Amino acid sequence: MGSRGKPIFIGLIIAATIAGGLYYFLRPEPVKEETQPESTVSSRMAFSGTNMTESQDGQKIWDLTAQVMEVDTKTTWVYMTGLKGTIFRTDGTQIEVTAPNAVVDPKDKNIELSGGIRMKATDGTSFSADQGRYAGKERKIFASGSIKVIREDAVLTARELETDDQFELIVVRGNARIVKGGPVQ
Repeated sequence: MGSRGKPIFIGLIIAATIAGGLYYFLRPEPVKEETQPESTVSSRMAFSGTNMTESQDGQKIWDLTAQVMEVDTKTTWVYMTGLKGTIFRTDGTQIEVTAPNAVVDPKDKNIELSGGIRMKATDGTSFSADQGRYAGKERKIFASGSIKVIREDAVLTARELETDDQFELIVVRGNARIVKGGPVQ
């Protein structure tokens, strides 16, 4: 290579190095597909001191209040803490209900109660159970665990109870007993 060819060769090497460097730093980066972790943010909205009511033909069927009510925005299920409610019967009597926890499925109108249910009717009847469920479509009530019903001088105990929402037909199972007379336990 002559003296004249050497500077051209060096110039080409410098140009190739500059071009390679520019290509390396300025080339478009391939887009990396990153999967986003599922959101750990709750889909529940919380409210305090709230109320829910169901009416039919202008008559209240039940009325519920809760210390805290959370609504799952995805499922529309309602989670309640510190539940207090009233069931309005067609004969005019009312039943006061309390439970530490409740879950309401508004689509099926089902209500699950847990943590110890207490009920007191205006006719003097009282009821307690570990947990219960109101099946809205069938209008049936189910209870389980340490059930105790006191009416006048009779005490009914059982492990399971099933009835309609007017308490016209009651079915009890599991060590069912009725003690009549004597002091109310």
